[in-house]
Amino acid sequence: MDLKVIGLCIICIAAIFIAGCTTHFTDPAGTPTLPTSLPETTPAATTSPVLAAGCTGDADCVPAECCHPSGCTAVAAKQACNLICTASCEGPLDCGAGSCGCVNGKCSIIPASSASSAIGKSSGIIIRASPQIYSPIMSSTPGIGLEPVATGFVLENASFAWKATYGHFLSCNSPDFRVNQLGDSATNHGEKIYWTFYDKPSSTAIPVTITVTATDTASGLPLGSSTVTLAWEGNYSVTVKETE
Repeated sequence: MDLKVIGLCIICIAAIFIAGCTTHFTDPAGTPTLPTSLPETTPAATTSPVLAAGCTGDADCVPAECCHPSGCTAVAAKQACNLICTASCEGPLDCGAGSCGCVNGKCSIIPASSASSAIGKSSGIIIRASPQIYSPIMSSTPGIGLEPVATGFVLENASFAWKATYGHFLSCNSPDFRVNQLGDSATNHGEKIYWTFYDKPSSTAIPVTITVTATDTASGLPLGSSTVTLAWEGNYSVTVKETE
């Protein structure tokens, strides 16, 4: 081969290598680049959870457990109850021992003794007396029938103490309706009671006053009282004059 041709080939090959070494590569298209700084973000607002026993008034609070509750909770946090509870009194809320109320924004147990003022304001009794004129010689009734009429409570949940300044009380109730002598004071649970007398008083100028006082049997708190006044008509009959 001609030496000139060989030399020319060598020069061309060397030029190709030199050109390849000086070629610059660029980053592939679409390659992400990081920003020099990240934007500041505002943290999400958080809310404080509402306490399960939180309240604004007594109506917001209920017993926390189904049976023999030992605490109080908000109405919204009350769980469904599908249990059968025993009839015993075991918890601080059972049998009138206490109630649920709102104290300083929290549902709490309020002992029955603390609710004494509230009971007196919402309850009361009056005496219904019949007949309006009575004498022991009347055969249609054993005496003047006296019935307490309650407001704000159930008769069966209270005991009634009766007192008379003259005469005595009788009971005559089912099932046998037998007349029983009770004396000038008696206690019952709201059933009808009778007042009568045997002898004329020493002075007919002094009226007979009959008083009844109702007491809550569970807490022992007073529920109300009432009086009825009987005026003498002659020596052997009385008339219902006033009921308070």
